Amino acid sequence: MALSNGSSITINGFKMEDRVSFLDYIFGGCEINVHVAIDFTLSNGEPRSPQSLHYVNPRTNSNSYTEAISSVMGILEEYDQDKHFPVYGFGGKVPDCTGVSHCFALNGDIFSPECNGTEGVL
Repeated sequence: MALSNGSSITINGFKMEDRVSFLDYIFGGCEINVHVAIDFTLSNGEPRSPQSLHYVNPRTNSNSYTEAISSVMGILEEYDQDKHFPVYGFGGKVPDCTGVSHCFALNGDIFSPECNGTEGVL
């Protein structure tokens, strides 16, 4: 390409790329399967202490976990076709298990750990 001042520019290569967004994947047919894992370790504090993430406020019947689950799941469940979510816990003591378990189904069925919708997860 010649410029008006007599100089020229040579382009040896050119590559054009599309920028795709999350919605491009969704509209293109991509499906999302949401899985939930909840930390029951004591690293988040004693469950009876109001400073703990595990503490359930008796007035609101919620805690940091329920608020986070409601916020995130409220959005993601719209993109999960069947709205059935496997929900696991880790770092907790489970009945019939000696010591701490690092993977357990919160509905009690490790072979079918799904809960229905955000309310089922909560």
